[in-house]
Amino acid sequence: MGRGCCSGFSWTQDAAAVTRLVTLWILIAAAAVQGDDGSAYLDEKETQVLLLAKQVEANDAQTCALVESCASAANCSRHACSPLLGESQSNTIQCVDVFNNKYCTNEPGNGTCTHMKANYGRSYLRLPPGTDLTNVPAAMGNSICSQRLLDSTFQTMSYPSVFTYVYFGAVDGTWRSFPGRESSTSDCLGYDPRIRPWYIEGISVTKNLVVLIDAGASMTNVLSTQFLMETTYLAAAQSITQKALLQTLSAQDYVNIIMFNSTGATQLSPDPVLVRNSDLSDPTDHPELKSLITSLNNQEGSSQAGASNLTAAIMAAFTNFNAHALKIIVVLTDGVFASSENVTLPESLLLASNVKILLYKLPQADDFDIYLSNNSLLNSICRVNGTFEVIQADLTNPLYTVRSYFSYLAATLEVAVNGKPLWSNIYQDFERIGHNITSVTSPAFGSDGQLLGVAAITVYINELGTLTNLVTTALQNRTKGNVYPTIVIANCSIATASNSIPAAQQCGSIAPPANGGLCNMTDFTSSLESMSCCSTCSAPGNASTVIIAAVNSPSRTVPKYVGAIVGGTIAGGLVVLVGMSVLRRVFCFSKENNNPSILSSESEVVTMSVLSRVFCFSKGNHNPIVSSSERKQQDDIQEDRESSAEDSDTPLPPQRD
Repeated sequence: MGRGCCSGFSWTQDAAAVTRLVTLWILIAAAAVQGDDGSAYLDEKETQVLLLAKQVEANDAQTCALVESCASAANCSRHACSPLLGESQSNTIQCVDVFNNKYCTNEPGNGTCTHMKANYGRSYLRLPPGTDLTNVPAAMGNSICSQRLLDSTFQTMSYPSVFTYVYFGAVDGTWRSFPGRESSTSDCLGYDPRIRPWYIEGISVTKNLVVLIDAGASMTNVLSTQFLMETTYLAAAQSITQKALLQTLSAQDYVNIIMFNSTGATQLSPDPVLVRNSDLSDPTDHPELKSLITSLNNQEGSSQAGASNLTAAIMAAFTNFNAHALKIIVVLTDGVFASSENVTLPESLLLASNVKILLYKLPQADDFDIYLSNNSLLNSICRVNGTFEVIQADLTNPLYTVRSYFSYLAATLEVAVNGKPLWSNIYQDFERIGHNITSVTSPAFGSDGQLLGVAAITVYINELGTLTNLVTTALQNRTKGNVYPTIVIANCSIATASNSIPAAQQCGSIAPPANGGLCNMTDFTSSLESMSCCSTCSAPGNASTVIIAAVNSPSRTVPKYVGAIVGGTIAGGLVVLVGMSVLRRVFCFSKENNNPSILSSESEVVTMSVLSRVFCFSKGNHNPIVSSSERKQQDDIQEDRESSAEDSDTPLPPQRD
């Protein structure tokens, strides 16, 4: 008897497949409509980014053990500018669809390249501008060594079938992203995650910030050698203000700067400056701040001796506050004003106005009471729930220098959104591989409550196919940046000699390698283009290009005949709608198992593939149906991962079976 259209399908041989189908339709009958697929997609990303942040915190708790094993070549982290020999030929290198790969050209039909090689075997690292890769600061080394374990988590959240970027930006400025991808030297060495929109909005609430800078005579002294900068104390305070505080403001923030010395206080702007939305192409470009920055850079220290008047500066700050934002005063000083007499703050006014004050001290070389243990100022700061911190490390990384400021912002945000992930406003990515993108973020904190950094997942909205409009609509109901604070966190934090442990001494005698645990570059001949271009794209000029076939991804549209067949088979339009929603959740958006299923027989592939193509038609959904040829490709990737991880203490990701 001919098997006809049903060749390869048997009720007896394929009982497992039938059982799965029956179970799915039982779910359809029992389930209530839980929202559209755009919402389901966003739900999945929010769950993933929360898990990622928790993993960051778990890794940080193992820092010392991971630092100790970090020197091994098997446990090194791949720097995005340091290719490894033979890596470009690895089975983990896949060709993915992107909006534009600027490193490649000449794709027939449009002159641009919409394909890019990506390494799904490991994450790549970037360090902030100015970092010496042969002498990486201890704080960065600790982060690099401990967070190398994120790779196994990354690999459960991003697949070649749709380009989704998963990453972690540390408070020290290191950025670990997955899948790994090559970049130019200028892009690689010029990226700082802490000034990107997703990071800033992921830790900030709407605020009124007033920076008080001590301009007393002692601030004109040259910095002591421990700060590793040949400049004055005043210039260091100006640099911290501009690079760490002004550069990380968000739209709807207000800011002003007040200089103070022994004669009183001077406000640099007559009124607080309102920060506006920045250009999507340069989030740090705020024309409205240029006048304030110019005035800041023109300030000089006082020539008149005497203790600087901190109280006068604080009183002047109150004219800059309004009732609908977090009120913050940041003080940058050498603390000399408190060396000869007791100082108290206007406590009643600070408490009544819910103002948070953070005082940072850069001690002079001859300071014999660095922690102000003999001054009443510390008790006064604590009574108003303020923060006192001594800056003793080098100042070449100003954003890290005032990390307690960002920790406070992030903690305030966590309370305001009740611990939920936050979506950034639409922006353009640094390297323009996407068009309109958004990122979902969640901050991670250490056991001491200090900010570790921000976990994030980027969604390339225009690359989601038929999900694009649904996701765009669903985003309107998600929590985004510019969140107003609900309460002022009342906590006192006072630095002392016993609780101020430099990063280099965090693990006692155990220290990260001089290069921070980065892999040594071994490929000095491959061109950037040959490591980036794939499919029909080619490298500009005569550069050598390795061609890798593009990974098959689900169709962006539903074939009309499939819709007609399914629609005619299922009785009732309502059941169809509910069924599609539930099935797509099961196939495409499962939060319990993000790995594709490898079916046990070819007949199961035939049976289930139609439903997969119908309900997972969007490029935004990874295809859960894996045929025998695709199974072999995934086996090759897993085998390559196991080989590269041999003798490494980094756990392998779960195999996709």
